[in-house]
Amino acid sequence: MEQDRQCPAGFLARLARDRRGNTLAMMAAMLIPLAAFCGCAIDSARMYVVKTRLQQACDAGVLAGRKFMTDTSAGNTTLDATATAQAQTFFNNNFRTGWFKTSTASFTPSKTSDAQVAGTAQAVVPMTILSMFGVPSQTINVTCQASYDVGDTDVIFVLDTTGSMACLPQDDDNTCNNYVGSAGTTSYARPADGAGSGNDSVAGYPGSTAYYVPEKSGSRISALRSAVLNFYDTLAAAADPSTHIRYGFVTYTSTVNAGKAIIALSPAYMVGGTGSANTQWNYESRSQTGNLLGIPIWKYQQLNFDVRSFVAGSTVTDPSKTTGATNRWTGCLEERATTAGTMSFNTSTLPPDLDPDLVPNSNIDTQWKPMWPELFYARNNYSSTATATSTGDSSSSPNIGTPYYYQLGYVSCGKPVSRLAVMTRTQVSSYVNASDFRPIGGTYHDTGMIWGTRLLSPTGLFAADTAPWPARQAPNRVIVFLTDGDMAPSTSIYGMYGNEYYDRRVSGGDFTNLKAYHNARFLAECAAAKARNIQIWTVTIDSSATTQMQSCATTTNQALATTTGAGLSTAFATIAKQVAMLRVSQ
Repeated sequence: MEQDRQCPAGFLARLARDRRGNTLAMMAAMLIPLAAFCGCAIDSARMYVVKTRLQQACDAGVLAGRKFMTDTSAGNTTLDATATAQAQTFFNNNFRTGWFKTSTASFTPSKTSDAQVAGTAQAVVPMTILSMFGVPSQTINVTCQASYDVGDTDVIFVLDTTGSMACLPQDDDNTCNNYVGSAGTTSYARPADGAGSGNDSVAGYPGSTAYYVPEKSGSRISALRSAVLNFYDTLAAAADPSTHIRYGFVTYTSTVNAGKAIIALSPAYMVGGTGSANTQWNYESRSQTGNLLGIPIWKYQQLNFDVRSFVAGSTVTDPSKTTGATNRWTGCLEERATTAGTMSFNTSTLPPDLDPDLVPNSNIDTQWKPMWPELFYARNNYSSTATATSTGDSSSSPNIGTPYYYQLGYVSCGKPVSRLAVMTRTQVSSYVNASDFRPIGGTYHDTGMIWGTRLLSPTGLFAADTAPWPARQAPNRVIVFLTDGDMAPSTSIYGMYGNEYYDRRVSGGDFTNLKAYHNARFLAECAAAKARNIQIWTVTIDSSATTQMQSCATTTNQALATTTGAGLSTAFATIAKQVAMLRVSQ
């Protein structure tokens, strides 16, 4: 009985000590605040995701609006209809109402006073779990702005100014060749030093006679002049006041007029220049060996001539004539030594002519030589197996440095190159509209690319021209290469590699593959430019770009082609827009 009386007390004590039901009670009490915390986390995450997406859509809208803006004039703050429509389309494509249960979404683009596009976007996000606690829908707002931002940029135009540039853009090869062959040529006097950009002419040679193929109305070269100015205007419209843009020009045929550019660096870089240890260069010429009844007897072969006075710009007596004729150098060059008969080049071990960074030294192979057409005479006994030093002959041979051969384009010396410099629109216009920016001569793409790369290389002879501005990053470096045709070397031409038939510096005597050798050199120089982080765009006036032009361009999308003058301006404007980097500024 004593034990039975103690049972209730023991039961109550055990019940007091038993905590197994407490957790359930506590959970029941905590459900409401836990639901609030979870709801806050979930709905906050939803708002964050919606805001991120809304910002991306806003950015996409203003970028599209700025890209398609047709009225880029400053001061007028009304965004044109085209830009507004594109901005709204891109916003709507990137943010759709209903996404994450958004009830409304709106976007308002506008034009700023400095001709950029700004925008505001808004979306209403209803709450899910928090709505049970009385939290209303939340409105999210974002702002955005886009601008064309042109980094410091250096542009070299490498421009084909051969005879076919006188034709119409839509002319086919036969039509153009017939025109060039039958149109005849017109003479002009070379302009005075400083005409054009201010640094493009060889001093001391104004007034000498040159020739060009008369242009058809609406010619390719006329369209080119407009396209260059369109490029300039497009890039200028995209640039802000802090942007630095420099321009340079290389006009090319079978040679390039770069004599003054080299002498400005150092006369010693030229054979015959002041300070050079080498004073003579060999030309396919003639020397008088006697006379017969007062008639001179000549021997035709390669001969060395002292070129010091010629390179210095003096008027010199022509040593190959007895008439007292005088010559003056017009600035075109014979290139440095190369590797003949080669279709494959290693960009790390290029020959002197293809190495844009090689500094000339006392080795004559590293120096440039003046072209001297008046000394050039063709001889008859130069067979396909003969060497450059083979015995000459005494047969009468044509002198290529006469008006007749200039008019045929066998010798051409066009507008001098213009080194990189800040140029006004007037200066650019003066360069492409100068009297010596004329079509004549044959097409050698390698000559143009060699000099375009040389002028723009950040580690070469002209590195100071393309150096970064103080306290600025390195500029974007761009070559715009324009041609209207395929490579067309000829054994009759006297150009940057002497005469193809007699000197054989490129072919090594294998004339069957002459075009292939020049194409290999062209592509090797394109590779050298790309290795120096130079962006290359090629533009071909033809129905399509050649394989070589596509390979030369940085990407195949950067090899453009057109058969109309308007298309050429569009192509150049397209390049300028790509050079101008569109970005989100806020």
